Amino acid sequence: MKNQLIILLTFIVTFSGCKKLIEIDAPKNQQVTSTVFSNNETTNSALLTIYAQMYLGTASPWHIPYCTGISGDELTNNSPLVVDMYQNAMNPVSSFFSNNIWNAGYQYVYLANAVYEGCENAKTLDPEVKKQVMAEARFIRAYWFFYLTNLYGEIPLPVSTDYTSNAALSKATIEKVFDQITADLKAAQINLNENYVGVNGLYNPSLPTVERVRPNKYTATALLARVSLYRGNFADAETQATILINSSSLYSLQPLNQVFSKSSKEAIWQIMTPNGISLNTREGNEFIPTLSPQLEGKATISPQLLAAFEKGDLRRDVWIGKFTDVSVTPNKDYYYPYKYKVQSGSTLSEYSIIFRLAEQYLIRAEARNEQNNIAGAIADINTLRTRSRAPISADTPNPLPALENSITKEQVGDAIQRERRVELFTEQGHRWMDLKRTKAIDQVMKEVCPGKGGIWNTYKQLWPIPQSDILNNTKLIQNAGYN
Repeated sequence: MKNQLIILLTFIVTFSGCKKLIEIDAPKNQQVTSTVFSNNETTNSALLTIYAQMYLGTASPWHIPYCTGISGDELTNNSPLVVDMYQNAMNPVSSFFSNNIWNAGYQYVYLANAVYEGCENAKTLDPEVKKQVMAEARFIRAYWFFYLTNLYGEIPLPVSTDYTSNAALSKATIEKVFDQITADLKAAQINLNENYVGVNGLYNPSLPTVERVRPNKYTATALLARVSLYRGNFADAETQATILINSSSLYSLQPLNQVFSKSSKEAIWQIMTPNGISLNTREGNEFIPTLSPQLEGKATISPQLLAAFEKGDLRRDVWIGKFTDVSVTPNKDYYYPYKYKVQSGSTLSEYSIIFRLAEQYLIRAEARNEQNNIAGAIADINTLRTRSRAPISADTPNPLPALENSITKEQVGDAIQRERRVELFTEQGHRWMDLKRTKAIDQVMKEVCPGKGGIWNTYKQLWPIPQSDILNNTKLIQNAGYN
């Protein structure tokens, strides 16, 4: 066992120590790779290492909502480290956070490719473990290609560990990237276990795992539903979302104060907190203030997002916290994301949720509306609004109402985007990507950006590619506006 761990650590250093797509060198010891994938235990450990790095690294479940939130209209910045991102004035040389997300995203893609190839060439793995791990690797690759293309536009598309070809990749069109994502997800959908597997990569029906930290068939389905929606394939988006909504034995909407718990049945996929970390989620640790957010440099809820909640919407009360700074006169209130309730502590009660069922209702609502099934779209929206509705009282005489069946397709479309805004805020970049895909970003950011001290231009909806990658790969072209 000790020798296996040494081999695994060597694998991790060999394949994850590289910081950039174009700086990945040839593996120095092919025997190390073959040894890692010679048995089930080290193969699973190699895969689980990617998830641990996704929690610990610079593109964690907190980094993406934080960076897109301050770039857009969800968060107010209080840190001097990200003023360029907040003011939509990023520089490809020195934009620390956007460069790190690019680098980390491609690191995870490379690791996924390495795991896939290692399993593909392995001769001694349990067939079920091999199938599961290879499918998870393709899912991870699809997931990161999705975020890289939505944040940076046209991107290189490495689908192997061939360092020579990877170092000279040009950009693929967004359509080609989405084709690759879709192909990976369909393959994962076929090969992933329908149930959640344990650390050994297998499902034991007599002792099923309660953790939802390894992707299953429905996880691939969730991302495929989102991808189909983004591509305008509304019939397929509805089909995929319906599969999840109808899987009631596994998934169901939860009360608002239980949605983000570790054991939530609304969770489709979570990122597990690695062993030895005295935190629950990165989101809880980074968003919840212990001092004045201005002193800590923590982002707070923007006035625009705060004003987006209708009267009687309990999501504002349950998912947004308030910190009152009593050290100043008059006292000042700050509002912060409070979906995750644990700021620190080693007792695990929360994992970061990457996909959850509520998004599937919103995907299906939008897909139905685009296919002129307005009544079906309204029904899906009202499912979420009913959950979020405060009881009638003196404080809320007009609780969050259900949508009326008499409204038009255009009005339903607007309602869906409002609902996405208040349901999915500070989760995985939804708002930023929604503004772009619905072509609303210019209208919104021309109003918001000046208040942040910046000047908006359309090209800023894409982040810059790190200049170091541009210099090292003559075929890689910088995004427009950043030259």
